Amino acid sequence: MINDGEWILLSEKSGGQHEPMLTNKDGTRILKPVDEADRTSQREVLAYKALAKSSLGPFLCKFHRIRKVGDVQYMELDSAYAGLQGPTATMDIKIGKKTWEDDASPAKVAKESKKFDEVYSKSSAMDGFRVAGMKAGDLVLKSSNLKARFSLKTEEFASWLLPAFFACPPGFGQLPAGVGEKPDARGCDIDMLTAADVLEKVRAISEAAEMGFGGTLRASSLLFTREMRLGGKCTVHLIDFAHFSPSNDLPMGDRDANFCDGLQNLIGVWQDWCPRLPERGWCTCCGRRK
Repeated sequence: MINDGEWILLSEKSGGQHEPMLTNKDGTRILKPVDEADRTSQREVLAYKALAKSSLGPFLCKFHRIRKVGDVQYMELDSAYAGLQGPTATMDIKIGKKTWEDDASPAKVAKESKKFDEVYSKSSAMDGFRVAGMKAGDLVLKSSNLKARFSLKTEEFASWLLPAFFACPPGFGQLPAGVGEKPDARGCDIDMLTAADVLEKVRAISEAAEMGFGGTLRASSLLFTREMRLGGKCTVHLIDFAHFSPSNDLPMGDRDANFCDGLQNLIGVWQDWCPRLPERGWCTCCGRRK
């Protein structure tokens, strides 16, 4: 229930989010539900507070407080869409091959391992990253159509996923049903200049993660949001910390290999597709090939 109209239902959700969220009228903040009886939900609240003090703090959507709207408790966070105008694109990439906590129950490990073997072992998840969701124009990737094609292979990130995310209007066409088939590029310009800039932001997150952040991250995502035009604003934030495990007896500099290796592999694929602009002959004023 929404109390006085200050908060409204969020129309766009990140790829891995299934619970309804709220946003304020100017789109600068969101409310993410917190289940007071759910251990993982409470764990995420603690994770935001801990990670804000770590090397990854600058890359989080800022956590403000816990508040209630009606009978529901929420985390109040800065919105990843704040300041974006016009048509926007969203991409959610899960980082890390292992998605369960180190202290997960044997039943959960078995369940997650089975899902990985049956679906994600045929995808880029083997390299420690996978697309959990994307929306860019008519192209929509979600749980149903991703699982039907066993998610995306690593080579598909460079061949069409990243180009589709950085495409200008009208954007790529819908995802074909066949496994391995590509959406129609429809002759779109690709904003390579912004893609190169965002790659540097991902590098910065990787460098911060390599410093250690006092625990391990499982099933966390990089959330990319972008104005769908040449030179449009594009942001990247770390989200989803319900499976963060603090390492209280380990130093802050202890490396989370599962997370860091997956991030480095994503950067490698991105770099192969979009090396530094002068080396590829891209125009730095519009991002098109000379």
